[in-house]
Amino acid sequence: MTKTTAQAAAAVLSALMTLAVVAGMNGIATKQYVAAERVALANAGTAQVAAVQRVVIVGHRANA
Repeated sequence: MTKTTAQAAAAVLSALMTLAVVAGMNGIATKQYVAAERVALANAGTAQVAAVQRVVIVGHRANA
């Protein structure tokens, strides 16, 4: 799999950064969802309204 310690460290760091970014996006998305749901409920009156949330992830791979 990996040939050097540096490659292994880079793979581990990459995995940790990926998890950190996804966790951060989840936190931001949750905060926005709660705010949108609160506004929708305040403006809904008697009608039921559900908030819809979409997340687009764009990844770029750099060939070294």
